[in-house]
Amino acid sequence: MCGKQKLFILLLFNGLLLLAKADERFGAVGKFSIETNYQFGRIIPHNKNFHAPVTGYTHSFEVSFYKQTMGEKAWQRKLHYPELGGSFVLAYNADQKVFGNAYLLMAVAKFWIVRSRYVDFFVRAGTGLAFTPNHFDLVKNPTNDAIGSLINSADQLRLGLDFKPDPHVQISCGVTFTHYSNAAIQRPNLGVNVPALSIGLRYFPNVSADLKYNRNKVPKPEKKNEVMIKFGLALSEMNTYGGPKYPTYVGVINYARYTSVANKFLAGGSVEFSQGAFDVNKFNDSKTKYSRTAMSLNASLFVGDEILMGKVGLFFIAGAYIFNPRKDTPVYVKIGFNVYYASTKNGRTKFFIGSNLKSHLLTAQFYEASTGVAF
Repeated sequence: MCGKQKLFILLLFNGLLLLAKADERFGAVGKFSIETNYQFGRIIPHNKNFHAPVTGYTHSFEVSFYKQTMGEKAWQRKLHYPELGGSFVLAYNADQKVFGNAYLLMAVAKFWIVRSRYVDFFVRAGTGLAFTPNHFDLVKNPTNDAIGSLINSADQLRLGLDFKPDPHVQISCGVTFTHYSNAAIQRPNLGVNVPALSIGLRYFPNVSADLKYNRNKVPKPEKKNEVMIKFGLALSEMNTYGGPKYPTYVGVINYARYTSVANKFLAGGSVEFSQGAFDVNKFNDSKTKYSRTAMSLNASLFVGDEILMGKVGLFFIAGAYIFNPRKDTPVYVKIGFNVYYASTKNGRTKFFIGSNLKSHLLTAQFYEASTGVAF
């Protein structure tokens, strides 16, 4: 997926969360549910370099499991009691020789926008892995220039309605957008985008009018200001198929301002060193006004936002280069997550690990694994 698309989806997702409402009038509550879903869509050739044939439709079959949060944690109340769960998707593509089937395994979170006794309006986000056995192969499958590896990342966004004819049964319909790609770890990497219409059936084994949401007041965050230091490592393949994979080293420092127990604003700077750029310049003995080391560096400033769900933070940032000797696209986006754990008794200083995708507008640059400290 291109950076613009991911940023738009995340901005839309965050905006819908701000509008979300939970209403006591929606009746009995079921804490656990299972849903089956069918999606009718089509792969979209989203890039001028996308030459793989798309001659038919994609039929996807999904099984999901959900747990309803009840507000035991302050972030659950602030985010209006989301449902959390997992999903497995089998995507059957019409062009079987080229794309074959895709198998997606994702963690999902479902957030309410409007609720009532008879119908609910929701947004659901999912992220995980996609397995694509029919990926690009120079001999066996040279036509598939969209996916270059067996294992890919997967992202999904759904807007929909849940109709409630019975306390134990709901009928769901909506629109779903699914993307999977490997972010340049292995070429080619144009990615697959599938918009689809969806319909599903959900079952609650147990419901109870006595099961109530915790409506306690949401406390203010324990601290307003935070400094975060992060170090990251990414791998990417050079432009040649089957070429070597080079590391990129990333250093980040940023300021964070908590707006609630479930959200913080981010602003900071980043420096990257590309081993691939260094080695290529050395091999070619390139003559530039900068040294090889400087040509392998870039520096940028960024702003962003992070949604906090307990120990997990989902973030997106937009950045612009202030030192860019290789003349990369001047702006970029990053989308990812952090997992926090306290390093002191008061919990104010936290170590974290995380991962994110970096994209230069229409081109994914790399996936980054990271670790750091927030204090």
